[in-house]
Amino acid sequence: MISTDRSNIININQDTYGTLGLIKNQILGKFKRLMDANEAKTVYQTGYFRGEPMPYAYTFAPFGRRNQAIIRAIKQGQKLEFALNGNIVGHMVVSSVYKLENPHNSIFAAREVELDDDNKTGKYAVSGEFEIYDNTLAKIKKSVLNTIKEKNYQKVTALMLTADPFHRLHERLVRMTIDKADITIIFLIRTLDSKRNIDFKLRQKTLEYFVSNFLPSERVIIVPFENSYLFSNHINPVLECLTAYNFGATKLVVGQNHGGIGMFYDHNQPSTILDSVAKNLDIELIVMPELVYCNQCRTIVSTKTCPHGQHHHIKYKSDTLKELLFRGILPPAILMRKEISAMILSTLFPDRFENFQKICDDLFPNVGLLEERTQSDFYLELMSLYQTTSLT
Repeated sequence: MISTDRSNIININQDTYGTLGLIKNQILGKFKRLMDANEAKTVYQTGYFRGEPMPYAYTFAPFGRRNQAIIRAIKQGQKLEFALNGNIVGHMVVSSVYKLENPHNSIFAAREVELDDDNKTGKYAVSGEFEIYDNTLAKIKKSVLNTIKEKNYQKVTALMLTADPFHRLHERLVRMTIDKADITIIFLIRTLDSKRNIDFKLRQKTLEYFVSNFLPSERVIIVPFENSYLFSNHINPVLECLTAYNFGATKLVVGQNHGGIGMFYDHNQPSTILDSVAKNLDIELIVMPELVYCNQCRTIVSTKTCPHGQHHHIKYKSDTLKELLFRGILPPAILMRKEISAMILSTLFPDRFENFQKICDDLFPNVGLLEERTQSDFYLELMSLYQTTSLT
């Protein structure tokens, strides 16, 4: 932990840090600097930069009075350091300082509608080359691209999941994707911090468990975007298209109800705002139908192919599932795989019962010996009792 009072240190939050990492590692495009006024103007006027789609300019105007005072006083060629939670996480060499004309067009302002005034983009921006000291994301991207090249994969499909929580529709979506791909890239995206959101590390753990135990794991790569909120709530599907393309994907899968995808009809043909971007990047966009559980079909079906009405359909609402989980209730197995429910509940309620072992011994059969059970074991065996049908 260092003092951040020096005149060349600006404080950034995790979202800014994550976005800097995406830019530096060329995940949103080939350009990897912080833009000057003329470069930003080009993006604002055209939506493109150097032949690439670019929905936001890489303009960096750090929030906060102190940060803005440092920016206004800095000189060309001087070094600025980035501090996150008291630690230096990167630096930049200043090329120019300028007044920001279109703050809402900045990549760092993409989520501003959800931020308080103290965390919103400042009036003065700074441009130049920069470095981020954590190279985890760079290693992941290099590994993915090397795997695609070495294996000569031709069908590389990507999809973005919050997995908050990871439920049966996610399973079906992943399986449908793998079925028609040489390899599938799953981008695990961060959700805005909330008491009603499952922790990122726990979501990553559940996804990795599913891939390791129920899929051909050699055909799946998980890319965790732990430090960036840029993709949460799917605010701009163009960003997802660019990210998939720059990781080597040839196809991107999105849901029909994807937030912000903007379905419309052109010459009586269904189109989306991504079609022109996908065509420009030579990446295929696959829009998946809405999936539900039908209590007549007794399986997961598409609303387009199921002949039964909505009153027979069970929808997989993440907020409802989380309401059950945060209340300590085990969701039905048709909604979530019992192993994943058990992992989540045992983490959310680590010391739920005072006489845990006695409850287990009283409820569950054993082989005649006292068996030590984990919290996760408890929920798995409890689900087995729920599924016993001879007396129901």
